[in-house]
Amino acid sequence: MGIKGLTKFISNRSDHYLEYYELHDTYLVIDGNSICCQLYISYANCNCVFGGDYDKYAQCVSDFFDNLLKCNITPLVLFDGAYENKKMKTIISRTRQWIHTASSFCPLSQRRIKFFPLFLWKVFKNVLKEKNIRYMQCLFEADNAIASVAKILNCPVLSYDSDFYIYGSLYIPFNTFDNYATKSGIGKGYVICCKIYRTERLLNSFKGLDESMLPLAAILLGNDYVNRCTFRNFFCHLKLHGVSRSTHNIQQRRIEKTFIWLSKYTLDKAVAGILSTLDKPIRQRVLHLIETNINSYTNASTEILTPLGFSKDYVAQVNSHHLNRIFKYDGDIDSLTYIEEIGEKDGIDTSEEEEEEIEIMNESESMSSNALVSNLPVWFINEFLMAEQEPYLLDIIIRGLYICPVQIEDYNYSSSIMICSRIINVIFALLKSAVNDEVRHMSYMTRDENGGNLMTHFVLECTGSIVSCALPSLANLREVPLTIRRKILNDTLEVADMKHINEFPSEWILYIMCIKYWMKHLDPSRLFNSCTYSLYVCMLFHIIDIKIGKYRDLHDFQCKYSKRLQAIEEKRKANGYKPNYSMNVSITKALNGVNPDDCILATPFFISHFKMDTKLYSNPKKFNKFIVHKFAEFQNCLKFGMNLNTLLGEPYPPTNIANLYNGTLLYNLSTNFQGRDDIERYINTVFHKSPSLLRVFNIFLVKIKQEAKSHRKHRKHRKHKQSKMKSKLG
Repeated sequence: MGIKGLTKFISNRSDHYLEYYELHDTYLVIDGNSICCQLYISYANCNCVFGGDYDKYAQCVSDFFDNLLKCNITPLVLFDGAYENKKMKTIISRTRQWIHTASSFCPLSQRRIKFFPLFLWKVFKNVLKEKNIRYMQCLFEADNAIASVAKILNCPVLSYDSDFYIYGSLYIPFNTFDNYATKSGIGKGYVICCKIYRTERLLNSFKGLDESMLPLAAILLGNDYVNRCTFRNFFCHLKLHGVSRSTHNIQQRRIEKTFIWLSKYTLDKAVAGILSTLDKPIRQRVLHLIETNINSYTNASTEILTPLGFSKDYVAQVNSHHLNRIFKYDGDIDSLTYIEEIGEKDGIDTSEEEEEEIEIMNESESMSSNALVSNLPVWFINEFLMAEQEPYLLDIIIRGLYICPVQIEDYNYSSSIMICSRIINVIFALLKSAVNDEVRHMSYMTRDENGGNLMTHFVLECTGSIVSCALPSLANLREVPLTIRRKILNDTLEVADMKHINEFPSEWILYIMCIKYWMKHLDPSRLFNSCTYSLYVCMLFHIIDIKIGKYRDLHDFQCKYSKRLQAIEEKRKANGYKPNYSMNVSITKALNGVNPDDCILATPFFISHFKMDTKLYSNPKKFNKFIVHKFAEFQNCLKFGMNLNTLLGEPYPPTNIANLYNGTLLYNLSTNFQGRDDIERYINTVFHKSPSLLRVFNIFLVKIKQEAKSHRKHRKHRKHKQSKMKSKLG
């Protein structure tokens, strides 16, 4: 989130502060959360209005890292972990803004603003795993760790966060970074052209300014942890005369004047001058805040190198040469003469700030969080650091609160998170044992249920009776037999009889289990059928990708396959092609038997559904938000089903969402199927020229229907058994 206005301040004189740079043959520390979002905004070209074109985004991320590797760049990616207490107010405020934005979001909206889909970070991490890129997840905010690693390795940071103008590390702003590799003009290798920032350039612009003063500038100007209005009286006394008003707005003038003022003092004297503008009762707390923030900016932690794959010997060697200096104010804050507030604000707009009271971080809350984390099982911390466990799990452990990500939904219906209360209940029941097993409630924040765009607070009671076996404690979870962990997941997702579902390819099983859970919690309708069949058909496009490559554009496909497609059709017509594929085979065998020629013939149908209907731009009323809402509910079912599976130590193989889910394709298929009297007959007609692919679909349907039939039989038997027990008790 960074320091307000600092990026603009630097970019206004980019030639002065940034220099041309060719990146190659080096480590590059990547701000994972920032770059994950920036790639989506700048290059992915996805339709976010439909909830996520994950295949396109995965390809975008893959291309990005391929370019880095081509230049012999070793990426080290660090992600944020749980929210810190001192950022909660900001997080809740921004979530509230996104809820408001989502309420009126339509296809035309995505031309000016991007909405991040639910699995954005998961897809990004999956690509890193596939490419063996080193990455890790911090317990909390990652900025300090990112800067620390970059300083230790003397390499740049890639991000789009103004905090990195302060940390003292080399910094490459993402908006200056080319998304392609070029041949070096000097050597034979590849380079990526960009612009790099060095702290010395800023220091040289303000004679006398020392690097140690930069964190204090960040505190005064308002970073993520410090509210600017805390220092309102300081800025009332900071005259902005002499700073050009024609080329700077108020915040830009404030930044420049702050650097000028700091250049005249030592760190201790500057702190004394700031504290003098505060009432005595709050000076100690503000001083503690200043000291904590300065030390977080300036002190590099070497321990973070271990999860990134550096050897213990290397870390020990770095430790021996690396000394952290702790800043501690050397003076008596009570003896400082108070500089009274003045009415004049000298053009400083504080109306925004005056709405909020001075807010000082509660350090006891931070200490409490650290104590909870230190008591967590080693296996959980290790998996968390390796980004295998989701950050929100730690939020639930620390404060029993989950702030729901905002999706595009139909606000005439309840929040899409509601369908998942059963799964969240079990996740919470497993987590709470690490804190206090007596706790029975957790909270989650999402939009209200009355069709409005307000944020509200819901309480979820942990009943403990959802699964048929006793839930283990978090500490012992990895020691529980696989059969028990599977049973916990099966019971939660209400998949009673696993006889048929185990016949699916392993990477499909969890996905299908979540589809089944989603189906059981929806009201059957014509639209329900169109959405369900869309999910089934959507799964086929990954088979085509494997067989002939990824094609989402008709022109690209025709350039590669138009002649072959014509030749296939002519040959089959001449030979009277009528294959007789047996339906009495396993779905795995059917998948292995898919003919690439059949995939070529089926691809134009899929490509026609990968594009958004341009009429949705000019006529928003044609946009069916209810379809998007149903798939938002499914994505939540899939998210929490996958998260529970990971928490349980993956009793089922993980699902690669980018291989199976494309929001635009799903929406278009659903609107297409909605007008069909017999969806199955239509699908068989569409794919009749691709019999091997059609066989996979029909065998899949048979297995799904057998599973549904088995489930109904199981529920009926269980109901009958329960009624008999009641009559005996009676």
